[in-house]
Amino acid sequence: MALSKEQIQTLVGLIATSQTDELSCDECFGQIGEYAEKALDGRELSEGMQLIQRHLEQCPCCSEEYKALLDALHEIEV
Repeated sequence: MALSKEQIQTLVGLIATSQTDELSCDECFGQIGEYAEKALDGRELSEGMQLIQRHLEQCPCCSEEYKALLDALHEIEV
């Protein structure tokens, strides 16, 4: 299976922005609730929470889960 030019550019971009201290999706998902609460309260993010933020910026699947969680939390507040 050949990759398209767009897929290759995406992969190269992900490789270029990868870091040694990245979280896996499972690690991110395990802490996403705490991250959402801090983000909604406007609290400063610890270094560990910043890793979650970086993961969410790069991972569409986890980002979707996070957005769904935020939507649910906003519904509870109303």
